[in-house]
Amino acid sequence: MWILSGLYSDPSCDNSRCLIHTVPSQRINIMDQSNTTMADSFPKFTRALVRQVPESIREHSEAVKTYKRDRYYRGYEFERIDIAKAREEHERYTQTLRDLGLEVTVLPADESTPDCPFVEDTCVVVGNRALVTRPWGGPRRKELDCVETCLKSLGLEVHRIHDEKAKLEGGDVVFTGKEFFVAASECTNKAGRKALANTFPEYPVHTIPVLWPEFHLKGVACCAGPGVMALGKNKDGKRAWEKILEKSEFTYEPVWVPDNTAVDCIHVNGTVIHCTEKQGPKSIKVFEEKLSCFNRVPCSIGELGKVDAALSCCSVLF
Repeated sequence: MWILSGLYSDPSCDNSRCLIHTVPSQRINIMDQSNTTMADSFPKFTRALVRQVPESIREHSEAVKTYKRDRYYRGYEFERIDIAKAREEHERYTQTLRDLGLEVTVLPADESTPDCPFVEDTCVVVGNRALVTRPWGGPRRKELDCVETCLKSLGLEVHRIHDEKAKLEGGDVVFTGKEFFVAASECTNKAGRKALANTFPEYPVHTIPVLWPEFHLKGVACCAGPGVMALGKNKDGKRAWEKILEKSEFTYEPVWVPDNTAVDCIHVNGTVIHCTEKQGPKSIKVFEEKLSCFNRVPCSIGELGKVDAALSCCSVLF
């Protein structure tokens, strides 16, 4: 049902090893007292789970359906995904994870589940424990059995949500090593947050409202490293930051990201994977300045972005 993929290498790709930048600490000091504590508890990853891109995503993604039916998008002319390009970008993304030392498990695409590449939404993993989620869209729930089987085969303790009223998607879950911030959104509700809290009782779970048309919390607030929050430089990001300050007992450093699509980033053992200059010309300058204490890798999944995907959507790290 799943495969361990072979290596992929493309020396012409701008996501290759040559763009892993090692630079001295300047702006955010991860060695101050508060962030040292956060760094000690921040997840150290050894594995990643990804899933390949099906042809069906072009016409049948949940995002495409939303564009067609929701009055908010009336008159919006969305671009169709170039499947060949999307698959090429996805392979480069997968190789980036390998280049950072992760052992990557690649699940094959399933044409009956168009959004299956967005594997982040199907589970939340902390340490050796995993919760298989319950996405809000019925078609997406068909992805869960395969993911559950895979996680069990990798030796994880796997839990699953059985409450039929619950909604929970991984894109709405931000874990900082000390606590969870979880959206109250179209995709995640109170019953879903309760299931997460029951699975990981040692960590506080704080609710952050996310307003439509934003799909997920990570589109407005994302953990960019130990004690560091990337936030949209807009009213949604400011609202999320106010709630984080109100609810958390820990100290976080905000990084205000001017391009809305660039907030979502991934921190892998001291390296931040973030948008390319083409995707976020203003944001990449912010990352270079504010996250100079980390290694950085620009990476693009621009084609999948046409159906509202962001970097973290396409992998689960553990």
